Amino acid sequence: MDDCTLFDRHAYTSIMGEGTEEEFYEISAVSRLTGLSKHVLRVWEKRYGVVEPDRSQSQRRLYSQGDIHRLTLLKSLVDNGHTISSVANLEISALEERLTQVLETKSSHPGRDRLPEDCRVGFVGVQARIAVRDAADVCPGFTLVAEFCELSELVENIKPGYLDILVVEAGSLFPDDVNAIQTAVEKLGARRAVVIYQFASKEVIEPGSINKITALRAPVTSAEILLASAADVSLATRSEAAELPEPVLDDSPVPERVFSAEQLHSVSKIASVIQCECPRHLASLLSGLAAFEEYSRQCENRNEADAKLHAFLYQETANCRLRMEKALQHLLEAENIRI
Repeated sequence: MDDCTLFDRHAYTSIMGEGTEEEFYEISAVSRLTGLSKHVLRVWEKRYGVVEPDRSQSQRRLYSQGDIHRLTLLKSLVDNGHTISSVANLEISALEERLTQVLETKSSHPGRDRLPEDCRVGFVGVQARIAVRDAADVCPGFTLVAEFCELSELVENIKPGYLDILVVEAGSLFPDDVNAIQTAVEKLGARRAVVIYQFASKEVIEPGSINKITALRAPVTSAEILLASAADVSLATRSEAAELPEPVLDDSPVPERVFSAEQLHSVSKIASVIQCECPRHLASLLSGLAAFEEYSRQCENRNEADAKLHAFLYQETANCRLRMEKALQHLLEAENIRI
């Protein structure tokens, strides 16, 4: 028995039958034995039911050796790119089989898609903050050391050589945005950047057009962020523009935004603790509309060839966004939610 187990274990005995007893461990010991934080353990139990620990008379969680084995397998799979939701309900034999496959793949591709033992991460954005924090929770080698709302703030406040990975959220992604991120990567001495975008012109994410950047289209999971941080090549997605009828513009002004990005993020967090999830869904829709609205506005200014089309899209998206904002306002009042 190793020193860690001797030091951290709080053993309880439970009579399982004549001459048989089983040892149980408290959450602090399980956290050290598995490498999972107490917070992650509680979340995995509540949200995914990965284990069902017993309780002491004082209602403390008591974990069996079988629970620890299962949690260790789950953590190993999540560390290697599996989402916890995809493996949470698998039997022990299936978990062991998947982990064996992972280890065999890594042995045949040594050094591929692996994070350094200590990967320091800086995040810029709002909407993907939870996914980035979840990635840090489930992967000990992925350490979130800085959070900023603007890329310029991060560059001004972080010393070169301090970050390994830069995760940047960008609603709209244009060539000058990519240039700014690449400049930040070089100035900070980071290994690479992961950009989480909602809308981008196709030339921006053409294979080979972005150096030291992995582009992921939102929304993303913590596992996708981890894999992108370890990737050796950039990811790209493409979509062909559909033919549209001749747009008809009117002279009405584009309405101002009712909710800021921070306010929408607050709504999504508040809604998670109430029974109705409609505020969270509306906040997500509005974030997407706002991102596409800004993308259309910038396209209107940058591309003279189809400026009229993008002016139409900008105007219509803003009008749609206003209607949805009014719906969210009404819903917040009905739910008595203040932001």
